[in-house]
Amino acid sequence: MNLLLLFEERDLRENTKILMEETGCDEGQAELALQSTGNNLEEAIKSINQLLRHIVVIKGKFIGEEKNVYGWFIVISHLNQRNIIRLGAIVTYDPSIYEEGFDSRWRDFEKKLYAYRLKDGCLHELIQKIEQNLNWQIATDYRRSFFQNLKDRNYIEIVGILQTIIGKSLEDSQVKLGIDVEELNLSQFKFPQEATVTPEAGIKSSLTQEGELRDRKESTIVLKTELVSDDSSSSIEVEKLRKNDLVLVKICDSRDIALYLSRLLGGCKGEEVVPLSTVVEEIIAKRGQWVVRTRFGPGIMGESLAENGMRVRRLKHMKFATEMKRPKLLILWLMLIGAIIFCFLIRR
Repeated sequence: MNLLLLFEERDLRENTKILMEETGCDEGQAELALQSTGNNLEEAIKSINQLLRHIVVIKGKFIGEEKNVYGWFIVISHLNQRNIIRLGAIVTYDPSIYEEGFDSRWRDFEKKLYAYRLKDGCLHELIQKIEQNLNWQIATDYRRSFFQNLKDRNYIEIVGILQTIIGKSLEDSQVKLGIDVEELNLSQFKFPQEATVTPEAGIKSSLTQEGELRDRKESTIVLKTELVSDDSSSSIEVEKLRKNDLVLVKICDSRDIALYLSRLLGGCKGEEVVPLSTVVEEIIAKRGQWVVRTRFGPGIMGESLAENGMRVRRLKHMKFATEMKRPKLLILWLMLIGAIIFCFLIRR
């Protein structure tokens, strides 16, 4: 009997750990979900996914009054894991984009954002800069304050953080910014409801049709890409790349959909293919080579094949790199001053 209880406790501990890793819930929530489902891991995952609203979507728009530019952005975060799931932005000279409201749901807003990138006046270099800076600075400089304020629903502070990052990216001190926030559970995020159907209409909402939810998967397009090699002293070997690193790639896929997406993402200027900064999702060893998978945006992935030992540049935020150099210079100056004082005292 005691042996049976021991096995049950071990299974509960293992399932608790798996549930926390799969859903991002804390230990107490995982134990409660497992107890309520009789330690059924599959049912517990469904329960957690449907109850906990850990996914926070920030939809935003801004005006750069000094530069006369207008834009949208979206930042999707996981509260418990304290990381950015994905983000996107658009910057344009067209003021009409700012006049649109936040009435649409997050998924429709995100689709519109990427559709607008095909319009004239879209500033792809600024888009990449804003996306790179948002991803990097939220993960480093503002990580603690951003996610804590998001958890506390202190959106005034969130606006201030986003305004600072976007303002510096645009080199514009007069950025005006507004946001709207949606909180989702994991099921709503993985299987977004495309259309709202009211229960009064006599038709079940798609979110209540569990059989359909089980089969639906978010479609993903995988583009063939090439990592941009770099033999400078600041480069690293491809096998040292880690998840969420920023790297440069070129889209080399010849399919029609790939050419369309390359233009959409700013990966080509006329007939010329240009590098894009993208986020590393995973890196896999394969027969003496490395498969590097990257994320461009919602449902758009890249896959590169790199030879063992290939060197690439891991991008960093310029401000962060500059601030890292300053303490080193200060230390060198202090050591030099100390040496001078020491020599002076010896001669006396």
